[in-house]
Amino acid sequence: MSGKVIAVMGAKGGVGQTLIAINLAVALKTQTKKKVLLLDFNFSMAGEISMLLNMPQTKSLLDILPFVEKLSPQMVKGYVIEHASGVDYLSAVSDPSDAGKIQPTQAEKVVLFFSNTYDYVILNIGKSFTDVQIAIMDNVDMTILVTTPELASLYHTRKVWQNFITNHFPTQLLKIVLNKSEVPGGLSIEQVTEYLKQKPAWTVPFDSESAVLSINKGVPAVMASSRSPFAKGIGTIVDTIVEETLSAERGTGFFAGLKSTMDQVRKEHSFLRKEKAETAAPAKQQTVAAMTLPTEELKLRIYEKLVGEMKEKRINLSVSDTKTKMEETRQLVQETIEKILDSEGEQISARVDRVRLVMEVLDQALGLGPLEDFLRDPTITEVMVNGRNKIYVERSGKLYLTNKKFTTDQELLSVIERIVTPLGRRIDESSPLVDARLVDGSRVNAVIPPLSLVGPCLTIRKFSKERLKFKDLIKFGSITQEMVEFLRIAVQLRKNILISGGTGSGKTTLLNIVSCFIPAGERILTIEDAAELQLPQEHWVRLESRPPNIEGAGEITIRRLVINALRMRPDRIVVGECRGGEALDMLQAMNTGHDGSMTTVHSNTPRDCLARLETLVLMSGMELPTSAIKAQIAAAIHIIVQIARFSDGTRKITHITEITGMERDTITLSDLFVYKQTGVDSNGKVVGGFSATGLIPSFVNDIKTHGLTFDMAVFQKTSM
Repeated sequence: MSGKVIAVMGAKGGVGQTLIAINLAVALKTQTKKKVLLLDFNFSMAGEISMLLNMPQTKSLLDILPFVEKLSPQMVKGYVIEHASGVDYLSAVSDPSDAGKIQPTQAEKVVLFFSNTYDYVILNIGKSFTDVQIAIMDNVDMTILVTTPELASLYHTRKVWQNFITNHFPTQLLKIVLNKSEVPGGLSIEQVTEYLKQKPAWTVPFDSESAVLSINKGVPAVMASSRSPFAKGIGTIVDTIVEETLSAERGTGFFAGLKSTMDQVRKEHSFLRKEKAETAAPAKQQTVAAMTLPTEELKLRIYEKLVGEMKEKRINLSVSDTKTKMEETRQLVQETIEKILDSEGEQISARVDRVRLVMEVLDQALGLGPLEDFLRDPTITEVMVNGRNKIYVERSGKLYLTNKKFTTDQELLSVIERIVTPLGRRIDESSPLVDARLVDGSRVNAVIPPLSLVGPCLTIRKFSKERLKFKDLIKFGSITQEMVEFLRIAVQLRKNILISGGTGSGKTTLLNIVSCFIPAGERILTIEDAAELQLPQEHWVRLESRPPNIEGAGEITIRRLVINALRMRPDRIVVGECRGGEALDMLQAMNTGHDGSMTTVHSNTPRDCLARLETLVLMSGMELPTSAIKAQIAAAIHIIVQIARFSDGTRKITHITEITGMERDTITLSDLFVYKQTGVDSNGKVVGGFSATGLIPSFVNDIKTHGLTFDMAVFQKTSM
């Protein structure tokens, strides 16, 4: 005996998945008089079916697992519960916390056993595609995906559909049920079909009265009101299943057509699980591992076929589209790759190779090729490509060489062009270096020959998906709460702040965090080469410089943007980094009524920062005497915040320093807070501490004048 296994899953919570599963099982039993089992694998809602059917649940699948190798129909009789309709019921677990106790191989064996014991097995499963769920679905003959005519449900329906494709299940296996159709205010069938790009296989009409009454009575709707619109909708599904079952017995129809495909899927998933178990050893920390690539020849052939088909369909393989459009394009491209692979099936030895190949080609077509894995890894903060053969990443402040590579220089160049072209920037022999950004805000720098002697080079400073706050820096040991409070007071008092540090020390991140202290009612202008800053304030205008076009015209420099910003009535000006003559314009802005502005500078100490600033002002072309430049700096800058990256990869605020004025030709500085390293522990971690120097800022009286409160005890010279 080989029964049909039908899985019921919901696009999201609240779509009526459980009610559909219950009523489908009861209707199948009523109409066919055959043996039907309702098996609940929806771990997060464990016990719900038992409640809805008004049946006490005493045992679960967990009780059977010790005997999974010796199961028999007689043995399981003591575990399943028979409903009044004649349907047998069994829950996988009694409590959601027990979900982890079931292993994929056990779940697979149980489903196989029940499919050989019952004519129909209705599985109520979640939508998370865990290892257990994938093992179950390897043995499913049909999956019914329940959705409703609302945008959120349809959005999640497409997500589940994409997961089917990602896990290499044939999409023919998936049948959509539109529950609560024709509900007042809901989308029409036509709108649903247009959104999903396909018409639902079945519709179950909205029927609040009979559905609610049946729930409250603990009786399935198909029993309580068999002539209701809801029951008739379920009956239509049952009719199709019964008809397809009869066709399968004749070797035709839906179930028979999918048999060979599902046999291959089961084989491939079994191979993958075996490989996963064999390679579950902990990874080494010294290197960042990458998956073994399929043969480059096969990958190139698939990619070339994909490009050809995309051209025929006029699909734009661009990374610059909106997020929704990118998701639609990615789904379409992945489906196309799968179809191409079907024609190349004999070339692929196992599913694991197929999965890798799909991801590699998809990343090459729509993303950044071998870099995509690193961009998806939240622990990696920077990616550095030194020619096509060497890719380094930064993790926890340390650099690691990976074993990923680009196939050719041209592939790497194509990735660079895919990044810069949508931004209106170019890179070629006449303009061999460029600054740009990715869609998510990550900063990008690219250099190509003849400037680079090792081939095209690419550096990506990843944009954090979660905006860091000062509490995160405190947790990392980069600053203390007392120092944070002082910076908050300094920003509220409209003190001009200069953040100083070396490359990769975290200047932009710190600038982003400090800027959050600016009051929400003020107008803020940010000026950057490549926009990175993410401020929470609403009244925020972002300006970004522009390089010259191919004719050498149209360049808009940071300096020009700073000058223009003065005409835009800013309360605060925030410049991502001063690296040229714009330093003079920034100082003049700070000296002419735009207090509370901020910027960053590359330097190693507060004193070096002043010398660096003098040099940048001289780059403006204005022949100013050094004494005049120093006077401008002393009058404009109030606070220098020095940040540094240490040998263990940590970043710390080493100085918060006040500029107190001029003594003859020297700008005077007062360190208010400092960090001193005292050593390194056995693990290579830097040891040290923050402390106040005992000096009090010159603007301390302004705190009371502006009605602010601050504990002056933090300035006492004690270890913090």
